[in-house]
Amino acid sequence: MQLEQIVTNLREEGFRITPQRIAIVDYVLNTEEHPSADRIYNVVKKKYPMVSLSTVYKTLDLLKQKQLVKQIEISGEAHFDGHTDEHINLICMRCGKIEDVDEDLKEIQIRAAKKSKYQIIKSSFELFGYCSACKTHL
Repeated sequence: MQLEQIVTNLREEGFRITPQRIAIVDYVLNTEEHPSADRIYNVVKKKYPMVSLSTVYKTLDLLKQKQLVKQIEISGEAHFDGHTDEHINLICMRCGKIEDVDEDLKEIQIRAAKKSKYQIIKSSFELFGYCSACKTHL
């Protein structure tokens, strides 16, 4: 979904839309990073010095509620992923870098559901290891 459509939908649902909130949504949905709330705050604050960390958290909560971002916990810190299609997150255990790998996870879900008799509603798939930069320092 494009930024303009998201903003229009939120506005129509009665949510307050400010330039700061738009900047937060835009950054989270268009970055290749998986930023923390602090990182989002620091990036948006450069353009909007009056933005508060509270605004960042409230906007992230709204985006999670609307299923426009996923939250990933890494070493006790929340990171946010605007790539909500099913994919694999590769997470470096040394530097904390997170990378997306687009893979079809449907077959894994089907096999898991058959074996477990679960009805799979949603999935999250993370692989932990060392990125190319960090594995040379092991």
